[in-house]
Amino acid sequence: MKDLTLAQKLLLVKFLTDTLAKLRKDELLARAGEEMPPGSRLPVMFGRRLAGWASMPAPSTSVHVTDERKLLAWAEREYPDKVSVVEEVVVDDDLIAFLAGHYPVALRRSRRVHPQWVSDIQQGLKDRGFYVTLTGEKLTEVPGITVSASDPAPRATLSEDAAEVIGAAWRAGDIPAEELLSLPAPVRKAS
Repeated sequence: MKDLTLAQKLLLVKFLTDTLAKLRKDELLARAGEEMPPGSRLPVMFGRRLAGWASMPAPSTSVHVTDERKLLAWAEREYPDKVSVVEEVVVDDDLIAFLAGHYPVALRRSRRVHPQWVSDIQQGLKDRGFYVTLTGEKLTEVPGITVSASDPAPRATLSEDAAEVIGAAWRAGDIPAEELLSLPAPVRKAS
């Protein structure tokens, strides 16, 4: 068998990478969503030997403040008791010049929604899809806070000896890679 040149190896790696990525995107992800329930973890065996695990994580939800101004405007209008005035030191060239000769108050006054309340809202939206206020109002949407859910995608984790297990299965003809790559099966000459 002829040795491959570096350029041939690079091209083959590119071909295999692109082909397998397309297979994963176009076929395997959809099938995994249909056949693997969220939270499942399946052993992957070749020739009665463990090669690794295939898993489908449960979907995750994340909640973030994405617009502080919208959140503040909403909280001031709907829940003014959850907004505080915060004083901060404004550090700029004018302050530095001023402080060089004096030390008067250099504070900026601003309003902020109580951080613990924002955290409670985020946790409620993440865990239950809603937050219930002290007055019993059920909030499913809050201006300035975004809830996003991820679509679970299957994961594969190799065992420590996966290369050996997969190599043995490949040599035994137990892995029909031509199906994965849409390539004709290799023809082997008898020795």
